[in-house]
Amino acid sequence: MRLKEALKALKERIFEESSILLPLLAVALFALYIVSAYCGLRLGESGQAGSTDGIFAFFSAIGPYAGLFLTLYAVFAAVVIFFENKNPDRTIAWMLILLFLPVVGFVLYFLFGPNLNKRAAFRELKHKKSAIMERWAEDELRALESMAASVFPWKTVISLLKTSMAPLTFRNALEVLTNGDATFSAIKNSLSEAERFIHMEYFSIANDGIGNEIRGILERKAKEGLRVRLIYDSVGSWNIGKDYIESLKSAGVEVYPFAPISLPMLRRKLNHRNHRKIIVIDGKVGFMGGLNIGDKYLSRDRRFGFWRDTHLKIEGEAVHKLQDVFLSDWRFCSGQDLDEPDLFPQMGGPSLWTPVQIVNSGPDLDLSPVMVGYFSLIASATERIWITTPYLVPGESIKTALKVASLSGLDVRIIVPGLADHIFVFWASQANIDDLLAAGVRIFSYNNGFIHSKVVIVDGKAASVGTTNLDLRSFEINFEIQAFIYNKEVASRLEQDFMDDLTQCREFTLEERARKPFVQKTKEAVGRLWTAQV
Repeated sequence: MRLKEALKALKERIFEESSILLPLLAVALFALYIVSAYCGLRLGESGQAGSTDGIFAFFSAIGPYAGLFLTLYAVFAAVVIFFENKNPDRTIAWMLILLFLPVVGFVLYFLFGPNLNKRAAFRELKHKKSAIMERWAEDELRALESMAASVFPWKTVISLLKTSMAPLTFRNALEVLTNGDATFSAIKNSLSEAERFIHMEYFSIANDGIGNEIRGILERKAKEGLRVRLIYDSVGSWNIGKDYIESLKSAGVEVYPFAPISLPMLRRKLNHRNHRKIIVIDGKVGFMGGLNIGDKYLSRDRRFGFWRDTHLKIEGEAVHKLQDVFLSDWRFCSGQDLDEPDLFPQMGGPSLWTPVQIVNSGPDLDLSPVMVGYFSLIASATERIWITTPYLVPGESIKTALKVASLSGLDVRIIVPGLADHIFVFWASQANIDDLLAAGVRIFSYNNGFIHSKVVIVDGKAASVGTTNLDLRSFEINFEIQAFIYNKEVASRLEQDFMDDLTQCREFTLEERARKPFVQKTKEAVGRLWTAQV
C-alpha cells in the first residue's frame, strides 16, 4: 500500500515539474545538435589531427542521434497539442508555432499552454464531491423541472444545477461588501466570533499589514482550540514566505498549498491555478468575492491607488455549497477526507428569502458552469445587462451573446479598468472593445484607480458576484467560485454601485477608437494573439 502511494506521489511530482523539465530537455537536445553540427564543420576544416579533434569527432558522431531525438520530441509535442485542445484555432496556432519555432515554441507551450496531465489529475476532484451535495442537487433538479417557470431566470437555474451541482438555496441573508475597508472589517469581525472552525481558501495572501492581521486572528483561534484550515495557491501567493506559513503551523493552523510548483516567481502565468477566495466559519457564515488578502486591496499600493472591488458575506444555506467546494479542494491538497459532524449544521434561519446558487468552475468539470450561467443570464435579459470586469476577453460565445442583446435593443454596458495590472490581458481587453462598440454595447474606462469587481447584473432582478473574470482563463482554465443571486434588493444594491462607478468613468466611442495610433493597434493585436494561446 505504501509503495502504491509512493509511486502515485512520484507520478504527481513528475507531472507538477514537467513544465520545467520538458522544456529544459528540449533546449538541451537542441544545444547538443548545434554543438555537434559545429564540431563537424570544424573537424572538416582542420584537415589534420590535433588535440581537440577527438572532442570534435565525438560530438560530430552523436549529432545525427541528437537530431533524431529532437525530431521525435517535436513529433511528441505535436501529438500532445493535437489531442489536448478543444479549440481548433488554438490548436492550429500552437502547431504553427511549433513548426516555425520548434524549440522556442515547445518551451512556450509547456510553460504557458494547457497541460493534459494536470487536467487529468484535477478531474479526480469531480468524482469526489460531497454525496450530500450531489443528492441535494439531484432532488432539487427533479422538483424544479416539474414546476412552472416561475423562478427567475428559470433556464439559468436549471443549467447551473446540471453543470455544477449548484442547489438553489432560499434561506439566506446576503450583504454586499463594497471595497476593502468594508470587506476586511466584516471578515475580521466574523473570524473573531468563530466558535468551532474556520476554513479559508485564497488565491493570493500577502505577508503585509492586513495579511498579518488575518494571520494573527487565525493563530489566536487555533490556540483557543478551534479547527483552523487554510489553502493558498502556490503561484498566486508565491511571495508569502516560509516564516508566514511556519508561524501559522506552529500555532496549530493546518496549511496546505494548492498544486505546489518550483520557481513560482518565474512561472506566474502557469495554468490551472486556484483563483477562489472562500471563507467558511462554523458552517454558517461565508465570504466570497473579488478581494484577495493584501494591503493592495485596501488601496495602499501606490501603483494602483484606489482599489475598487466587490465581496459578499453570506449567512444561510448557501454556505453549505461553499463548504462543499472547500472540502473538495482540501481533500485534493491534503489527502484528508473530512467527515466531522458539524461541517454542515442545520440552518434555523435566517428569515430573509434570498435565492442564491453557489457555482464552482474549473478544469475538473467538462463544461464551464460560470460561462454557461453568464450566457444564460445574458440570453434571458429583457431590459438591461450591466457588467463590471477587470478583463474583457470573453470568447466568441459570450461576445456574440452581448452583441445580439445590444442589437436587440437592450441596454448593455460594461466597465473595464483604465489601468493595466497584467499588460498582455489589458491589451487583449482593449482589442475586444471595437467589435462590441460596433454592435451598440457601451463600454466605459474606470479612471479612479483600478476596478477589480467581477459583477453581472441583469434587469435589476438577478446578479452574479464572485472571482470569475470575463475572460477565457477564468472560464476554461482556473478554479473559480461565483454566486448567482435572484433577488431584486441585492441586484438594486449592485446597480447603485455600478451607477456610482460610472461617475468615475470615461466612455469609449467608435470615433475615438478609429483614431488610435498604429502602436496601440499593434499592442492590441499582440495581446489578442497571446491570450488566444493560453
